[in-house]
Amino acid sequence: MTSTDAQNTSIKRWAWHILALLFFAWVFGITTNFALNDPDLWWHLRTGRQTVESQSLPNSDPFSYTSPRPLPKVEKQGLKSEWLGQVMFYGSYALDGYEGIGLFRGLLIILPMLFIYVWLVKKGLKPWMALSSSAFGALLTSIMLFYTYERPQGISFLLSILAIMLLEGIRRKSGVSAVLLAFLMAFWANVHAGFIVGIVIIILYVFGDAAKWGYQKLRGNAGKPNYLLLLGALAGILASGLNPNGFSLSYNYLFGLASRFFGDIKHTVGLQTGAQWVETVVLEFRPLIYFYKQLYYHWLLFYWAFTALLAILLAVKYWLKKDIDLPELFTVFFISFFANYYARGLMFSIVILSFYYGKSLLELKSFKKVAAAFSVLLIVTTIWCTYYIARPMTWVLKPRVTNQWVSPWYPISADMFLKKNNIAPPMYNFYTWGGFLIWDIYPKYQVFIDGRALSNTVNSQADAILKSYPGWQQELDAFNINFILVPVVFRESGYIVPLPISLITDPEWKLVFLQNNQAIFVRNASKNQQIIQRYKIDKKDILKEIIEVENILGFAGTNPIFNINKADALEALGYTQKAQQFYAMYPSWVRDRVSTLFNYYPRQAVPQTPGR
Repeated sequence: MTSTDAQNTSIKRWAWHILALLFFAWVFGITTNFALNDPDLWWHLRTGRQTVESQSLPNSDPFSYTSPRPLPKVEKQGLKSEWLGQVMFYGSYALDGYEGIGLFRGLLIILPMLFIYVWLVKKGLKPWMALSSSAFGALLTSIMLFYTYERPQGISFLLSILAIMLLEGIRRKSGVSAVLLAFLMAFWANVHAGFIVGIVIIILYVFGDAAKWGYQKLRGNAGKPNYLLLLGALAGILASGLNPNGFSLSYNYLFGLASRFFGDIKHTVGLQTGAQWVETVVLEFRPLIYFYKQLYYHWLLFYWAFTALLAILLAVKYWLKKDIDLPELFTVFFISFFANYYARGLMFSIVILSFYYGKSLLELKSFKKVAAAFSVLLIVTTIWCTYYIARPMTWVLKPRVTNQWVSPWYPISADMFLKKNNIAPPMYNFYTWGGFLIWDIYPKYQVFIDGRALSNTVNSQADAILKSYPGWQQELDAFNINFILVPVVFRESGYIVPLPISLITDPEWKLVFLQNNQAIFVRNASKNQQIIQRYKIDKKDILKEIIEVENILGFAGTNPIFNINKADALEALGYTQKAQQFYAMYPSWVRDRVSTLFNYYPRQAVPQTPGR
């Protein structure tokens, strides 16, 4: 190659680097379009603030009046498991308020893919191929924010990639990588419990490498075992014990996940009978097929297409190179299964599979046409995915900073009403609003329930009240609830919340606030008469609010739940002809899948608090 050719090659590479930098800047701009929307962010922020101000780790729960006193040991461990991640998020808030959190979130989204790009280019992959490998994951995570990054788990997605890169370095006999892996695992174990995923990946690397060496040994062509990988893995796992809970948290999580998996073997992929409340209700514990079938998340087809492309690429690579990389294969299988079985793993999967896609292209450098073909296929998939997702909401692809960092789906207006009118506690609140209430109105009010879900009994009672199971009125009386703060529609699914519907005909409760999918009911008691007389609202307005909320949810979506539940509300208001117009939009089998207004959930007995 002449000096001129080398210079031209260098210019091309720098041109691609500049293009990559512009791309990641554009993706970062997309992330700032979105308000802070994760319900758990808020109690993480409050806990981080508590840790900083008290200079000690949480050992009890002052935020909820229903939490067990004292807390069980396992719940205390849970409160301490993410202390460093919580402090980091509170630090971003202390630096620049909500905007600081939004910018930190954007960095967490693009950094894993940026690291993948840099790693691949440094290893010798052409920049355009490296960019193709990281573009799909960067765009999908930034546009959909399916499992948002504004919580300590967002840091785990980045650390998982760094751990795999270090493991790859250890496989190539890098002692520095082994030392760095130990430091990374110690750091990760204090940031978020996702370090358990890191431990599993480390074990898979060691097991895969040992299995491959054993096979070569049987064939008589084995070299020396990679003792550095074994030592580095051991150091990394031992270093993960350097956290407030030691190794007990690792054991509890690993044992819990394994028990749940083997219990589900008896059933189809899903939830086993007798599971903890949080596993049966919180969406992130559901398999991906649930989101596709029940909530109409059809964009998941692109994730599955990406996974299929990677599977084909791996098969082609192993066939052409006449060699199977077992640590890689085991990790890809584990993380793909984890994501499909348990939606919480989806973001781990998108990030990690993007790495292995690029790594496979890198290892096919001697088969340039094959590598180029798979790069082009991924580029086409990325472009089509972006077009499909952005078509109904083009504003998503216009980089800007949102005008409102706090999502209006949180009870901002209701909180202002409570602060102004000083309604007496105790309060019953919606589960996913608990974190925001902890952040915004504690210590004035303690919550009934929040995303930490510290008591399975209380969680079940809260769910039974929300869904109006038999005995729900007695449960409110038992807790001496004075006011109720709930939405009228579940924004995640579009289903109507049963409790407000049940309260329409209950004379014991009066509606005093209804706005932006937020409803406040107060008990019809003498201490509340002044508020009732001043703010009383006709409870049938709940049905009108349902229609408005379903209109908003359905504006950019195709989920039939929005229109069918809107029709249910119209029917209940007496607008039968208008309701029939919406029912007629769907075949009977679709309408049958969407529960009717007063029949969402199987009627179950309300669980009772032991000893009451």
